[in-house]
Amino acid sequence: MKSTTFACAAAAAFAFGLTAMPASARDMTYGSYTSPTSTTMRTGIAPLLKRLEDQSNGEMKWETFTGGAMGGAKELLGNAGSGILDASLVVDIYVKASLPHASLISGMMVVGENPLAMAGAMNEFQLLHCPGCLKDHEKNNVKAMGFTATGTYHLICKDEIHTAEQLRGKKVRAVASVGRAIQALGGTPVSITLPEMYEAMQRGQIDCATGSAAWLDTYNLQDFSKSIVTDSLGSYFGSMNFVINKDVWDDLSEANQKIIKANMARVSADVVFAYAPEGAEAIKNFEAKGGKAYTFDDEMQARLAKARADEYAYTIAFGKKNGIENAEELVTTFEKLVDKWTGIVKEIGNDKEAYIQRLQTEVYDKI
Repeated sequence: MKSTTFACAAAAAFAFGLTAMPASARDMTYGSYTSPTSTTMRTGIAPLLKRLEDQSNGEMKWETFTGGAMGGAKELLGNAGSGILDASLVVDIYVKASLPHASLISGMMVVGENPLAMAGAMNEFQLLHCPGCLKDHEKNNVKAMGFTATGTYHLICKDEIHTAEQLRGKKVRAVASVGRAIQALGGTPVSITLPEMYEAMQRGQIDCATGSAAWLDTYNLQDFSKSIVTDSLGSYFGSMNFVINKDVWDDLSEANQKIIKANMARVSADVVFAYAPEGAEAIKNFEAKGGKAYTFDDEMQARLAKARADEYAYTIAFGKKNGIENAEELVTTFEKLVDKWTGIVKEIGNDKEAYIQRLQTEVYDKI
């Protein structure tokens, strides 16, 4: 009843053009389109909000609205900016017009072979090296932090599909550059949001989906899938874990702002480090239930490598065509940051605490 009352009141205020009041220190709201059992919510956001409450001695007390209860993937940015929500999860590729600089970069999903490096690069890029990104946040009346990456993307299909002949003409849920890669591999990319994916596959609107192997379990794709290709199709590295209304942020005490910033490196790491083991476990469960794991043949590997090699140049041209005059500078800067973070990850290995420390010192201590 409490959630329904809040949602109705917030929607009514918004509809009548009323100015949203800053949330009281003890009554803050967070919205996500993902389920409470998703990797992002379960391993990242839920523990984050609990830490914020504990470390602020109850001054930041959060109520969460998951599964799209307070807006879907395309509404959450606006709902946070307008004050319907105090904070939210935002996926930039679903709101490209509002976040053109960030979505230009995160659209290069196919180059994201190492999610740890991509998450590090995206945090540093958006917060320290992309003035256009910060201006986009300001235009939307939000402050965005805690960028993360999914696990590597894979081809998950209702039938056995791992060759060009098998994929030809098949409809595949794929976005951004992964969609271009699927087209290069012979499939037909279809743009469907994450919450729509299960039903679309169930109803035969798509034959395959691209995404983390963990989705076999977390989104129940194993219910009607027969194959997964273990070769990486890249990863999505533009998830904004913590997008907070700018007025609410400004209303927070300096101490509570510091608490939030001090937790952003950890929430990014919590999510990205969770995907790999969850993905491996999901594939194991999938095979135990009769599913099959495959690798691409030489022809498919060559096509994928070409799609990946072409992506930076494609993105520069696409950005310029769509009015981002410094597209080449942005893409080149990001490419260098990927190289930097690839080196950092190689240096620290799979040490999560070392990764958090480097994110903190390389990024969050500088903002």
